[in-house]
Amino acid sequence: MVVPELKGERQKYSAYCRDHLQEFGYELCDEASQLIRGWVGRVFLVLILITSVATYRYAIQTNNPDAPLTLFAYALPVIIVGLFPLIINFYSGIEKFSPVIVDTVSITSLLSFAFICYLLFTNVDTQVEREVLSNRLAGQVNFILLIVIALSYHATYQFTIVRNLLLTVFFSALIFAVDKEFFAASVLQLLQGFLSGSVVSWIFYDGVRARFYSRSTDASTRQHLVKQLSKLVYSHQLEMIKNGEELEATMPLKEGKAIVSVFDVQRSAEIKHEKTQEFFLKVFESFLEICMRGYEHNPLRSRAFRLKETGDGFISTVGYPFLPTEARSLADSAVSTALTMLDAFNKEVEKFNYLRPIKAAIGLAYNSIQGTFQSAGIRSYDLYGEAIVQAAKYEELRKRPELWDLFSKHAAKMGIEYFHLLIVQEVVYNSLSSSYKDLFVEIDLTDPRVFTGEEDMCYDTEARYVYFYITE
Repeated sequence: MVVPELKGERQKYSAYCRDHLQEFGYELCDEASQLIRGWVGRVFLVLILITSVATYRYAIQTNNPDAPLTLFAYALPVIIVGLFPLIINFYSGIEKFSPVIVDTVSITSLLSFAFICYLLFTNVDTQVEREVLSNRLAGQVNFILLIVIALSYHATYQFTIVRNLLLTVFFSALIFAVDKEFFAASVLQLLQGFLSGSVVSWIFYDGVRARFYSRSTDASTRQHLVKQLSKLVYSHQLEMIKNGEELEATMPLKEGKAIVSVFDVQRSAEIKHEKTQEFFLKVFESFLEICMRGYEHNPLRSRAFRLKETGDGFISTVGYPFLPTEARSLADSAVSTALTMLDAFNKEVEKFNYLRPIKAAIGLAYNSIQGTFQSAGIRSYDLYGEAIVQAAKYEELRKRPELWDLFSKHAAKMGIEYFHLLIVQEVVYNSLSSSYKDLFVEIDLTDPRVFTGEEDMCYDTEARYVYFYITE
């Protein structure tokens, strides 16, 4: 069972890397850069130093006149590895060439080894010494070929195989050019170096591929989770949760004061159209955009806060839990937002192109309100308080026949047959600036023509007047 699972995992890695070849190439560039700049690069320099010193001492012991040259045989790969970290500090763009630089280090290392062999063989006189030297160096052929073949950073393993074959052929040609007998003694070592290096390079490549798949899919999963979570909470909540805060600490919970706006479509049940739901979604999208204008994290503020959508209605608040964005009074901000929503509603109605007029009503009320999270399970944020109840009741005043007659008569005087209606609480009206007060008409609740009785205003016992505004 384990083998098929591993095979399936590798096929998954392979398919993913094929589909994201460019990104995988970037990952390999980064890996190659880290190899040269990291501890592997430093170990490489130390090994070269030790090898050069050991070769120099051997050359001295055998009275080789070219012994000093052996100290500089690996100069090219050492310079490349040594300068790369310095160059990348000034020109980061070189990092994308890291796989090619690794290949260059591999080629120059093979050339350097062949050069050392050449220096040593040119000063060997007897056949016995030549055989001893051949056997001594043949053991290193396997190791150096394994190293240069194992470290490959190309996006497709087919390319790596071709690279490994070319490096092996190139190295074989160099050894043959140095000494034919040495080449004959090294054939088995060359074969072993190629095979073992290819195995190591495959293991290395498969590991990089698995890490890339894991990191990429984890990042994609996290990104997807954040994207979906952003549909449930505000961006400041996401940021706070990322910083270790509990969900319940991301929104205000203390009691406050706010003006609640309750929007409802008049006679919405009479709208008969196949795209009615789509129409309301568009309306509420435009309302949300209005609410989120000026949204800031610190302090937490926006033009309004969307509390909920109710099929054909929309409830929002001004002043809590988000602070208002404008310096003017809360009442002015609430009325301004309500009028902006009615303008947005008109635009969506025009796009909807319905046969009959579609009009709305909004109720505004100021009172206490408080935030809360549900006690268990999915803990969504909600608001409760007298302001919500009162705003809904003020919006529903339009349904009282005696008041509706009054609204209709006033609209008729204005030459309007179908109209939007904005009804505001006395506290809200009294807090308005003069320019907004001039829009509204006062209704005296003690007037016998509109008197509804003490019980009818029990949700706002202190109310003595109510104010309305009519617009097309």
